[in-house]
Amino acid sequence: MNSIFRIEDKSKIYEILDKAEYGTLAVTLDDTPYAVPLNFVRIEDNIYFHGALQNRKMKMLTKNPKVSFSVVENYSLIDSDFSSTDGLACPATQFFKSVSIDGMIKIVESREEKVLMFEALMKKLQPKGGYKSFSDEVYDKALKATALYKLLPSTISCKFKFGQHLSPERFERIVKSLEKRGSKIDMKTIGIMKEEKGVKDGV
Repeated sequence: MNSIFRIEDKSKIYEILDKAEYGTLAVTLDDTPYAVPLNFVRIEDNIYFHGALQNRKMKMLTKNPKVSFSVVENYSLIDSDFSSTDGLACPATQFFKSVSIDGMIKIVESREEKVLMFEALMKKLQPKGGYKSFSDEVYDKALKATALYKLLPSTISCKFKFGQHLSPERFERIVKSLEKRGSKIDMKTIGIMKEEKGVKDGV
C-alpha cells in the first residue's frame, strides 16, 4: 500500500468499523475461496459476527480458521475528465475509506460472550432500543441455536484514497469538478479531500 494512503490512527479505523453495517469475510478451504457479506460489530479490536451452526461458512471455518475481513466506505466517483484533459479513461477512479483485517476465527460458546455481542450489535444497528435485553431467558433457545464467531486480528490495515498523491493542479481541478456536480456525497468528499491533503502536507 502506498504510504500516502495508509491510516494508522485507530480512532479513524474504529469509526469506519463502527459505522459500517456490513463487511465481507473471505475464507478458504482446499484452495477454494469463499467470500460472504455479513453484519458485524467491533468490540475493542475484535470483530464479531453470527450465523447458523451448520452452513458452508461454519464448515470451512472449523477446518481452516484463517480469514480476511474487509469493509469499504465509498465516496465520490471521480470522472476521467475531472482531473485530466487528455480524453483517456484511465484517470477515472473512486475515492474511499477501507479497512482490511487478517486473523484467526474463534468459535464462541459462552452465553455471556454471546449476550455481550448481541447487545453490542443491536446497539449498533438499532440504537433506538425497543427490545428486551439478551440477558433475558427468553433468548436462551435462540442463543444456543446460533453460532458466534470472533475474529482475532493479526494485522489491521486502513486506507484513505482522497487524492493525497495528486499535484496541486489536479487536486484543485477535481475539487472544482465535484463542486460543480454538487451532490451531497461530493460535498462530503471535498471536505475529506482537504482534510487528508492537509494532513499529508503537514498543514
